[in-house]
Amino acid sequence: MMEEQTTTHEARLEEIRKKKVAWEEAERFSDQQERPFHRYPDYVFAGFWIRLFAYLIDLLVVQALVAILIKPIFALGGISMQGNDPLTLYGFLQLLVLVGYFILTTKYTNGQTLGKMIFGIRVVCFKEEKLSWQTILIREGIGRYIGKIVAVIYLVAAFQNKKQHPIDMLCDTSVVTENSIRALQESY
Repeated sequence: MMEEQTTTHEARLEEIRKKKVAWEEAERFSDQQERPFHRYPDYVFAGFWIRLFAYLIDLLVVQALVAILIKPIFALGGISMQGNDPLTLYGFLQLLVLVGYFILTTKYTNGQTLGKMIFGIRVVCFKEEKLSWQTILIREGIGRYIGKIVAVIYLVAAFQNKKQHPIDMLCDTSVVTENSIRALQESY
């Protein structure tokens, strides 16, 4: 009787193990179809604070670019530099420099801006090996414009496993820490 219970118990454990393996395989296969690139464990994704500090550095760079490229023209022309409203010429040009900076640096440095370089983080796309123009224009162009209006959307990243804010979710992108990626690749 005792031997029969042990055999039944072992059979149930084996059945559970097989189901678990089958479920994991199905999960991995569906993830490979949905996200064929940059499938990393949750710990490699850059958190809210490091991304915020990188963004603040980038804002300093943008303000320096505005001071170098736009302010002298307005000062020489005697044109008012009042306000940051994108409906004014000055505000529109500031927005253009901001969005242009993020689009161009992210594209030509493979997912990094100066702030991201300093903090060792990078934007990756789960559906593309390299970031495409379409992904960058949506994430950095439209996303930065929306983020300038509604900055609260960036807080969502603090509560997501893959540290994605709504624009990241739309583009299927996120930000990873390069040191964690290197360590992960060296362990294989």
